[in-house]
Amino acid sequence: MIGLLLVSIALGFAPTAPATLQAAIAAEKAGQTQSAVKQLREILRASPAPEIAGQARLELVRIHQRRGEWWESAEQLRELRKLAPQDSEYAYQLGVAYQNLSKWAFERMRAIAPESGRTQQMLGEQYSIGGAADKAIAAYGKAIAADPQLAGSHLALSVLYLRAGKRDEAKSEIDKELGIAPESAVAKQVRQAIVGGTP
Repeated sequence: MIGLLLVSIALGFAPTAPATLQAAIAAEKAGQTQSAVKQLREILRASPAPEIAGQARLELVRIHQRRGEWWESAEQLRELRKLAPQDSEYAYQLGVAYQNLSKWAFERMRAIAPESGRTQQMLGEQYSIGGAADKAIAAYGKAIAADPQLAGSHLALSVLYLRAGKRDEAKSEIDKELGIAPESAVAKQVRQAIVGGTP
């Protein structure tokens, strides 16, 4: 297929989008990933028919996922969702891409700034999700120490304390959160739950 594409170009014929797509797929199978990506992007720049665009984007998704390029993968999947909004597989794959992107971003944060407020806050969230309340409380405490004006950590601590039945600690933390983020609707709801006696 690549040979046919080269002959067409040599004879002065513009290759068709389907021929370029097949050439890109063949290039990828032959290990010529950069060539494949270039051809696939050329197809998309030419605004091809939706089915060709969809196939080209799917090939780019596969390449980007193999390379761990989650931003690029998500970008292609968002475009696929526009082409086929009812296709649940694209929605699922986009969710997977975002999940991997989130994991990648968190690992980068931990490597670059392990003691930063945001890193500790995200670590606290992970501990909280995993049911390790003591570790979550410690991480949120470190987040607050690193960045006292970072919204969210006092809120999370308040919720953890409320779940543990420690209303005084929960109220103290939610009041601190509201001092940082006075317009936070979630913080206001948590405070109401604390003072209203609804766990």
